[in-house]
Parts: sequence; C-alpha cells; structure tokens
Amino acid sequence: MGIETGNRNGALHLRSRLVWAGGLAVALLLFASSASAFSAAQVYREAASSVVLIFGFEDNGAGSSGTGSILTRDGLVLTNNHVIARGEGEKLYSNLVVYFKPNPISGDNKKDLQKPYLVDVVARDAGLDLALLRVKNPPPGLRPLPIGDSEEVDIGENVAAIGHPGGGGLWTLTTGTVSSKRRDQRRDIFQTDTAINPGNSGGPLLDEYARLVGVNTFVRRVNEQGLPLEGLNYSLRSSLALAWVNRQGAGRVGSVSRASARATAPSPAPAPRAEPSPAPRAEPAPAPRAEPEPAPRAEPTPEREPEPRGDVAPSRMLGDEPSPAPAERTPAPQRAEPLPPPPPAEPEAREFVGPDGTRMYGVPNLENDLNDSLKQVREAYSELTKRRDKSIDEMEKLFDDYDNF
Repeated sequence: MGIETGNRNGALHLRSRLVWAGGLAVALLLFASSASAFSAAQVYREAASSVVLIFGFEDNGAGSSGTGSILTRDGLVLTNNHVIARGEGEKLYSNLVVYFKPNPISGDNKKDLQKPYLVDVVARDAGLDLALLRVKNPPPGLRPLPIGDSEEVDIGENVAAIGHPGGGGLWTLTTGTVSSKRRDQRRDIFQTDTAINPGNSGGPLLDEYARLVGVNTFVRRVNEQGLPLEGLNYSLRSSLALAWVNRQGAGRVGSVSRASARATAPSPAPAPRAEPSPAPRAEPAPAPRAEPEPAPRAEPTPEREPEPRGDVAPSRMLGDEPSPAPAERTPAPQRAEPLPPPPPAEPEAREFVGPDGTRMYGVPNLENDLNDSLKQVREAYSELTKRRDKSIDEMEKLFDDYDNF
C-alpha cells in the first residue's frame, strides 16, 4: 500500500511539473510573438514620409535643426519650441524652413535637401516646449501622422523615434522601449531608452502601429553630480500634445485608438507556398451506391415565437422603434478622405550602426552634419525668398495697372 501511494504521489508531482513547464512554454511563446510583432522596417515605411526636417537660422549663419510631424493635409506641423527659438530669450530664428522627405533618400545632403518650404509660426509654448507651424504652399499628397493615445502605452512596450541625428543620416529610425511614465512639472512625459540625439528634437515617438505617442523633447547625459548617464531620453506624451494643439484654434486634430490601428494595420506578407508535389495516379472510382428512399416528411407545425428569457433581450425587428442610445463621449473627428498609401520601401534602407554604436534604420549617412549643410540651406532659402518677392512685386504691378486702367 505504501509503495502504491508513493507512486501515485510521484506521478501527481511529475504531472504538475509538466503542466507548469507547459504553461511557462506557452507564456514564453506568447511573449516572443508579441515582441516580434514590432517591425522597425514597417514603422519606418508607414511613418517616415510624415516627418519633416526643420531649420532655423540667422543671416550670419548661426542656426540649428530639428524634426517635426505632419498633423494635417494642409501642412500643420508639430515640433518643439526650442527647435525654432534661440537662446534663453526664446526669440524666434529670423528664418525658418522645412524639408519634406525625398523618396528615395540618396544619403547625400546636397541631393536630399533641394527644396525648402517657408512656414508660419501658429503657436508656441516655451513651458511645454511645443510649437505649431503652418507650411506655406505645401506640396500635394501630404500624409498626416496618426496620433495615438499615450495612455494606452505601457512601460516595457517597444517604441521608435524618427529624426535627423548627426552621424546617422536624414530620416533615420532608432528603437527602444518605454522605461517609465511620469509627470515633470507641467509635462506628462515618457522616459525611453530609444536613442535620441541632437536633430531628433520635436520628432515623433512611435508605437508598433506607427502612431505618434510622444514628442521627443530632451535628454539627460549627466546627473547633478556631473556623472555620465545613458538611456535617459524624454518625450512629451501625445495626450498632452494633442490637447495643446486643439486649444490653438488651427484646426481640430483627432486621434486613432489602438483597436482601430490594429484593425487597419497592413497584413504581413504571406509565407511562400511550397511547391506542390506530383498528384498521385487517379484510381478508378467505385460504383455509386444506391441512395435509400427518403422517409416521408411530417407536416411542419406552426412555430411559436419563443418567449424572451429574463437575462436575454429580445432581438429587435425591422420597424421597431429604436431605444435611446446611452450617452457617449463625442467621437474624435474622422478624416473625410482616406490617407494616401505609404510610399514604397526605400531601396537602400537597412539597419546599421552609427559612429557612437547606436543601432539605426534608414539610409546611412555617417558623415551627416547638418551644420555643414546650413550654407546650402541659406542659399536655397535666399533663392526661395527672391522668387517670393518677385511674385509679390509682379502681383502689385498687376494691381497698379488695374487701378490705372
């Protein structure tokens, strides 16, 4: 009896360990599948064309660069205030231009920075470090960046940043995770280990569905004691940024929930099908069997409408008066037209390592120094303003001729 009981206990113990091991394997499999769902290449393809390069500069050559996100088809752009303002006095740069992403990117700034666009400053807030720009005469076919709800983002989720870091190239992507969510004075922020460098300021922090969930704003490289820090990068959460944007009266901007983003996410490419094996030689089909005579059907009895159960509401029939719907929050405004499809993938876009060891995705330009490109930008800006001034002079002359007529 004792031996039998011991065997039974040992079997139960072994079974419980197998069940535990099986559960752990399933959990690891689910974790691996969720982690593999994040595709840097897919996020880059969906979002990169909705990101702009911003230059602010003075006539004497001083200036800086940053990144912005396209919010509307008519050229509303969200960025940081410190991208367009200089010094402690928060005075705007005299000249502001943006560049839209060329497709494809060559990796040569002289080729990729050909056509600047002038902008107006719609609103800015130095405390929040946010600014809203309006592009003058934007090109057609702008693709606004969908905005997500940052409250749906949990600590540990994968995110990406797109910007223009030195030593990386224009429109490059870096990846990481959300490290924490907290409040810093007036600002709701994410801390992330996603690499953010000068040139990324004002650009989007993106989730796996290429939705903007944060605005990359500042980094900390040393602590109060002067010791070096790594991986402390901060983004303003999209819920804060979106509420600020919609208070500026420049047009209502909505958000896209995670469920909607998941429903409209492009499906992964199907796996290649295996070559079909040769079909076996057909055997002669057996002779069909005689079907039995069908039994006579009983006459159907009139059906009664079932009585509704107490816990199940009866189904509503056509013509019934609808019951009043429960009060809901006003839904976010819907786009009148579908977004244009994203451009095809960059032929040279790939994963690479920058000079500082940062892993990036895009078209590498390891010699990228936007300060060296300022001369080219100033020349392009000068030519653009000359054409603008010439057009204004021609228009005024037409009005003068009309008055004299």
